[in-house]
Amino acid sequence: MCGITGIFSYRDGQKTWPVPELERMLDRLSHRGPDDKGMYVADGLFLGHTRLAVIDLSPTGHQPMITADGRYIISYNGEIYNFRQIRDELEQKDYRFHSQSDTEVLLYAWQEWQEACLDKLDGIFAFALYDSKEKELFLVRDHLGIKPLFYMLQRGQIFFASELMALFGPLNACPEMDTEDLDSYFTFNYLPAPRTGLKKVCQLPPGSFLSVSRHGETLKRYWRPVYQTDLPSRSSGQTERFQALLSSSVKSQLVSDAPLGLFLSGGLDSYAVALSAVEAGRHPEAFTLGFDEKNFSEVPEARQYARHLGIPNESTNFIWSEEEIYAALEAMNELLADASCFPLFQLSRYARKRVTVVLAGDGGDELLAGYDTYRAGEITPLIRGIPRTLRGYLRAFARYLPSDNRRYGIRMVTERLLDAAEEGAGRDHASFRRIFPPGMKKRLYHPDFFRESVKFDPVGEYANLMKEVPVERSYLTARQHADLTFHLPSILAKVDRMSMANGLEVRVPLLSRQMVEFCINIPDDAKRTGYKGKQVLREAIARKAPGKSLSRPKAGFLPPVDQWFRGTGPMNAVFADHLQRAKSSVDYLNWEEVGQIWEEHRKHKIEAGFVLLGILQFMNWSRQCRVRA
Repeated sequence: MCGITGIFSYRDGQKTWPVPELERMLDRLSHRGPDDKGMYVADGLFLGHTRLAVIDLSPTGHQPMITADGRYIISYNGEIYNFRQIRDELEQKDYRFHSQSDTEVLLYAWQEWQEACLDKLDGIFAFALYDSKEKELFLVRDHLGIKPLFYMLQRGQIFFASELMALFGPLNACPEMDTEDLDSYFTFNYLPAPRTGLKKVCQLPPGSFLSVSRHGETLKRYWRPVYQTDLPSRSSGQTERFQALLSSSVKSQLVSDAPLGLFLSGGLDSYAVALSAVEAGRHPEAFTLGFDEKNFSEVPEARQYARHLGIPNESTNFIWSEEEIYAALEAMNELLADASCFPLFQLSRYARKRVTVVLAGDGGDELLAGYDTYRAGEITPLIRGIPRTLRGYLRAFARYLPSDNRRYGIRMVTERLLDAAEEGAGRDHASFRRIFPPGMKKRLYHPDFFRESVKFDPVGEYANLMKEVPVERSYLTARQHADLTFHLPSILAKVDRMSMANGLEVRVPLLSRQMVEFCINIPDDAKRTGYKGKQVLREAIARKAPGKSLSRPKAGFLPPVDQWFRGTGPMNAVFADHLQRAKSSVDYLNWEEVGQIWEEHRKHKIEAGFVLLGILQFMNWSRQCRVRA
């Protein structure tokens, strides 16, 4: 993996920029590529690259890379797992290669097939490719948006970068915040593409490419999930096909010229990936992070998996200090408040001491309906069937439920179920992801912001994605599609930012294009039966998993968020520091009410850990914006 950045002046082909400023722009991405960096500078064009060497560690993999005839120049972040097969095909067409890198293969694949080459790629990527003959720039992102790409069009120029804050500096000041984006962020604690929180700044949507030339800009979708309407019945053949696809996906992603390992938790997804790696003849080192808090650490389960597979397992415990919190916050760089960012940052740093690449199990919950929210979606219609008066009593009773420090407190879960039921069919699923319900927004938003936010409907934006699924398919499929296109990218963003902050590449075999296209078109009972999701995965590993692992309750890599914002721990000092500074510089929230919510949470009157986390990252991000304004 790498970092890419650049500027293209599509209206003034003679425009130039001070080289020292271009170097500073590139240096903001040095953490993503500590092994090498390169620049291509010409009138009207700058392409920059920071390299994390994984395939072809030699200098021949240097970027930006140029075709032999000088027409195409590329700056690329990612891995093309099937690059050797594509290379063989190109060699049959008399192309000659001077490196062993997938970058050169991608470059000549574009020269041969143009945008049609994207259908050939099995990988994760974001790249900028310039056609010097047509004076046209292409920005491209992989099928699910696993690799990031941000851009901003202004004054006849396009600025782009792998990370949001790398866009801004003396050449391009950070613009004003976008109120609709902010309302969406506070609703979910993350932002779906193309939103970024800033006016006229976008994330390139997954499965899309943007072309920019003197004729203007065009955004095109080259991949989207295709849902069959005539599904086969449940059969053992589907389990066998899933197992074969997983084995193939893992095997292809084990290719690396740099040291490779695994992230291993107590869950089934990471175990299935590790199992496939072992069956492919590899025994990579596995890395696990634990917590001191009871019921949060999965180290014992991960060790059991590692012993069963005969692979080495290194574990470390979460370090809880102000210094560590600030380090993770500094790496976020965008409106993303996922509590697991903090332990993932430390786990990535720990793994990077031994390896450059890891395989992880992300994506299984979305593909195979593993989330408890799918079960909750079967409960909310029953709640709506309860007379409204009785529902009012239930809501009043919920206030007296204990406010505890569990992963998901019983009071919070009860209140979310009741709130979701009120939203109605379709919207109920989207509202399970909601962090700031309407009452919290009214209390915490600055009055002007609140009046404007009434016009917005982030929950509706999420729920409307379900309508993209054919009506012949199930409600479960519709909810999964919404999660795949709205919620999953936030998880992928978390993984990318925290790992790349430490120069570590993370690959996600469960989300290969072939795996996604298969899993979205298997019947519901291959995904969920009763209260359990991931049925086809469970069957695939049933005879190869250690005892009791298939019956463990779902946990997830979630730290004790509510506990963090109580007591005298370091998170409280960090929050207090940010709150003091925000009161004099940021206008969107009622800071007195923020302090009151925090106090009520510390006294166990409410469960607001996720709310406070979202506010903390907003304060941190606002500070980062001001520095680059």
